[in-house]
Amino acid sequence: MQKVILASASKAREKLFSALNIPFEIFPAEIEEKAIRDADLKVRAAKIARAKAESVLAKHPGIIIAADSFVVCQGKALEKPLDLKEAFEMLKLEQGQDVLFYTALCYIDREKDIDFSEVSITKFRIRQLEDYEIQAYVKNNPVTTWAGGFSTLYGYGTNLVEHIDGSLTGLLGLPMEILIPLLKRSGLKPGA
Repeated sequence: MQKVILASASKAREKLFSALNIPFEIFPAEIEEKAIRDADLKVRAAKIARAKAESVLAKHPGIIIAADSFVVCQGKALEKPLDLKEAFEMLKLEQGQDVLFYTALCYIDREKDIDFSEVSITKFRIRQLEDYEIQAYVKNNPVTTWAGGFSTLYGYGTNLVEHIDGSLTGLLGLPMEILIPLLKRSGLKPGA
């Protein structure tokens, strides 16, 4: 059986994938994400996920799963904040706004001739927050590892969301409604 490889250092993606009960290994992609540009943010996310998958596949044969996520709020693309101050500013911007969360998934299984990419877009709204809530959230969570400085997978994050429209797992960085059928096409049994 082929190795299943998650091309990501994301703890959120690791946690989501672990729930599938499929043995896997983690080999984060070593690419310069900021060098990959495109005016169309959906295309940009897909290009980054593809570059991650191909980078890992070149070194580690197997079924490769790569993803890339970023947030769009008020027309601005928000990637991982550089520091806690920037994470605080991002959450201030996002609160009370409709926010789009793009998650691109790239799945490559050469043995089964599967080479697939798709972008999940989830719209959500973070409720109005008090500054102390934002400060506590930024202080107590690894916000610099998340696009937009936010995740519903850990701690208080779920309590920040007022509304969600779209993929819950896409919002967490790995759209399972797209991934699970691909794993089944590769002959794997998610959840078994």
